[in-house]
Amino acid sequence: MISRAVLASVLAAGALTAGTPLRLPAQLPTRTVDVPILMYHLVGRVPRFADGPYTRGLTVAPQLFADEMEWLSRNGFHAITQLQLLGALEYGKPLPSRPVMITFDDGYRDVLYYAAPVLRRLHMPATAYVITDRVMGHDPSFLDWGGLRALEHDGFTIGSHTVHHVDLTLLTRKDAWHELFDSRRILSRGLGRPVDWFAYPAGRENPKVVRLVRDAGYLLAVTTRPGVVQSARHPFLLRRDEILGSLGIASFAALLHSSG
Repeated sequence: MISRAVLASVLAAGALTAGTPLRLPAQLPTRTVDVPILMYHLVGRVPRFADGPYTRGLTVAPQLFADEMEWLSRNGFHAITQLQLLGALEYGKPLPSRPVMITFDDGYRDVLYYAAPVLRRLHMPATAYVITDRVMGHDPSFLDWGGLRALEHDGFTIGSHTVHHVDLTLLTRKDAWHELFDSRRILSRGLGRPVDWFAYPAGRENPKVVRLVRDAGYLLAVTTRPGVVQSARHPFLLRRDEILGSLGIASFAALLHSSG
C-alpha cells in the first residue's frame, strides 16, 4: 500500500500529477543511489526431500527470516517502497537513512503466512513479484487473488514476474511481449490498480528484453546482478542480492555492512 506521505512526496517531485499515472522523466538523470535490494523466494518450512535441492536452497526458515529483519531494524536500516525508490532515482527525492528494499519472487503462499507478519510487526514494506499463471492456477503453493490482496493490506507492493516464468531472452519478440504485457494487464485488472514493477525470471535479460519491459509500461525492473548502486539511467537494470537459507545471520550482517 502507498502511504499518503510517500505519494505526496512523488507528486511534489513532478513524477505525476493528480489523476495521471506514474511515469519516468523524458530524459533519465545521471544520478545513482545506494540501495541494497534483497531477493527472497520462499520463507517457510525448509523441505527435506520432495521439493528437491533447488527449492530447499531458496527457502529461508521463518526464524532466520525474522532474525534478519530484526537485525535490519536494530541496525538503523529503513525498508522503502518501489515508489520511494522511483522518486529518489528519477526525481532526486530524499530517502531515509540506510534504505533497503525487500523483495520476494514467484508469489509463494508461505510469504503471506511467515514473512508478512514479521514485516508488519516491524513496519517494513516489501514487494512481491508474482507469476500470473500460478495466481490463476490450482497449485496451493502459490498465492491466489485473495492472498495478493492480503499482502497488499500488510504493506506489500505487487509486481509482475511474467505470465509463465520463462526466459524472455529465448522468446520471439511477440511471445516476450505477451509475457510482459499480459501479466501486467492481468494483475492490474485483478488488483484494481496499475502494476508498474517487474522482475526478470531467473534474472535473464538483454537489450531487446529491457526495451520491451519499458514499452510494456513498467517503471522499474530488478535483475539478479549483485550490488547496491542503482542507476537512474538504467531503471530496468536494478541490482539485487539473493538471500538464501544457507546464508546465516552472520553472513547476512556482513553483506549489509559492506553495503554501507
